[in-house]
Amino acid sequence: MLLPLAMLSLVLGILTGLVRLGWGISVSETAGQHGALMVGSFLGTVILLERAVVFKNRWTLLAPALNGLSLPAFVLGWPVAGLWLLIGGSIGMALLTYVFLIQYRYNYYYVLFGGSICLVIGNGLALKTGFFPFAVPWWIAFLLLTIVAERLELSRFLPVKPGQGLLLWGAIGVFLVGVLKPFHGSGQGLTGVGMMAVAVWLLRFDMAVKSLRKAGQPRYSGTMLLLGYGWLLLSGLLFALPLGFSFIYDAGLHTFFAGFVFSMIFAHAPIILPGILGRQGVFFHPILYVGSIGQLFGLLIRTLGDWQGDSVCRMAGGLIQGIAIGIFLICMVVIVVRFHKKPTT
Repeated sequence: MLLPLAMLSLVLGILTGLVRLGWGISVSETAGQHGALMVGSFLGTVILLERAVVFKNRWTLLAPALNGLSLPAFVLGWPVAGLWLLIGGSIGMALLTYVFLIQYRYNYYYVLFGGSICLVIGNGLALKTGFFPFAVPWWIAFLLLTIVAERLELSRFLPVKPGQGLLLWGAIGVFLVGVLKPFHGSGQGLTGVGMMAVAVWLLRFDMAVKSLRKAGQPRYSGTMLLLGYGWLLLSGLLFALPLGFSFIYDAGLHTFFAGFVFSMIFAHAPIILPGILGRQGVFFHPILYVGSIGQLFGLLIRTLGDWQGDSVCRMAGGLIQGIAIGIFLICMVVIVVRFHKKPTT
């Protein structure tokens, strides 16, 4: 029940994004909730589900349930109730990650816990101010720290030297200083520098490059990861440099959320979905490249439209992104169904 709610949040988030680009789609009064739908109702619910199922206790599903129920609240025109539900879900995420932290004390759980705190702060600012741009840097921090923590967890057996690890902590520190400062002032540049430094570290020390040497799902995931790190580098660059073109803020946001974050979703979906659904194995087929690469191609067109101030290009790129994500979701559903029907030996 919760995963379908998250997927519906994604669909509505895509539709509201198309409305904001200028497409005449009727989505009631939810167009203004685009950021909350994508970061909270969709991404927050999926990440919470991924963490909650590890506990194998039904009460831990309360946090993703609160997050998921924000969708009907937004659809019914109750944005305040929706944000309160997201705050409840994010507090639940902080509690779950704190349990991991006190049990295991691994460095990546400190990063994961920090990300969950950033989500609580971001949702709280969205509720208090009613102005999502105040929440955006904290939402970025939540996703960046969560993804970095998951990559550190998956790459924990790689021979990373202490000095190399300190470089990552320094990059995260610069990034967080930027988030703490007024983002739409001096903080934006520092945030961008930190994002670029994290991207360079991941490109150098993450296991993604090694995955390219293998066939099938490892190569697919490695390709998506490296593309994602490239988008993170570009997003940081757009935030750090005063380039001054008309839609630079839009380009910076979407190269992060649609470029970096969605590349991570594409890379991890074949591995994470079995755990969420209580299955064994990996859900992969080469057809997944179609939706994954298609979405990034659409983002490239949209970013070029941002740079040129071309509304037609921006609208076309956004539409390609939405269609490609839909193709990816349909392919994943087919793969899951075929996997379920596959006879065991």
